[in-house]
Amino acid sequence: MEQKLFVRVIIIITIGIFGWLFYPFLKSFFVALLLVIAFSPIHLHFEKYFQKYFKSSDKIAIATATIETIILITILFIPILFFTYYIATNPQEIIKMIVSFYQQLEHILSLIPDSMQWLEKPLKTLSQQLIVNKDKIYSTIAINFGNTLLGFLKAMVDMILIVIFFFLLTWYQKSLILTIVPIIPIKRSIIQEFAQDLISTTATGFYTLISIALLQGIAFGIFISFFDGYNSWILGLMISVTSIIPLLGTTLIWIPIALKEFFNGNIISAIIIFIYSWAMISFFIDNIVRLLVLKKINHLLSKTLKSGHKPVNDFLIFFAIIAGLNTFGFWGVILGPAIVAFATTLLRVLKHGYIHSKL
Repeated sequence: MEQKLFVRVIIIITIGIFGWLFYPFLKSFFVALLLVIAFSPIHLHFEKYFQKYFKSSDKIAIATATIETIILITILFIPILFFTYYIATNPQEIIKMIVSFYQQLEHILSLIPDSMQWLEKPLKTLSQQLIVNKDKIYSTIAINFGNTLLGFLKAMVDMILIVIFFFLLTWYQKSLILTIVPIIPIKRSIIQEFAQDLISTTATGFYTLISIALLQGIAFGIFISFFDGYNSWILGLMISVTSIIPLLGTTLIWIPIALKEFFNGNIISAIIIFIYSWAMISFFIDNIVRLLVLKKINHLLSKTLKSGHKPVNDFLIFFAIIAGLNTFGFWGVILGPAIVAFATTLLRVLKHGYIHSKL
């Protein structure tokens, strides 16, 4: 066996053993690595800033890693803690909504016009079934709530691991690059091209997610402040948090609010809340504004990272984020663009290699 082949086999076996040993932490490690890549555009700015105050490269690395980790913790944990605190301290709101549903259902039945009397029978049947099976409904809700709570606790543990890995990877970033890059059997220009695409697409997806979450929270918070009985700050924060949830997203907040107004007899307010929330929050900001923000961030990052670097197609990143969220959940906003970056760079490299081989 040739020496080079033997070394490669040993490296592959070693990587496999390490992967087997640390398998439970691979997802957290990989997400942390992608977050480090997403933070790359601001990492250089922090390094330049701390060079004014520290001469030691180790102190600069620690200070930069600490600041970036604090920013990450603020983005990940602060909104979730506020959201959890509000739900835990206001369970009566959920109970009131459930009780109001039963109380208002009979009232709604009495308001059905003669031309729609055919709806009365199925609605009464539904009401009776809900009352008869209320114990089963409560138990199902309790089981689902317990499963959700367990999933939430698991996600919190994953987030803590991600933060730890993020800090360590940011701290030793230069050392890892200088160690790993020389042993990769690929041309330096190809590695650089792949890095540019990966940083650009991953950072674009992450910054777009944060921007849209803030815009949706602000838009809904300002809007709901015109209605009595609502905390605009808390609801705006809750909209921002739920905006990252696939499929349902912000509907988890504004639909219950619209239903509450409806069951309380404020039909016009319910219609206004429904129309505004769907049109502005779920459609306009979540689709049109998201694409515009994504396009702007994508081009800004491409110019910052490398002069003349052609950014990945905006629509491709947009659909990568949507697909990533639907496939992987919250972290899909990082994983989706990273997969697209890898695929597009690989295709570009194969295309160039094929052309050169033909020539």
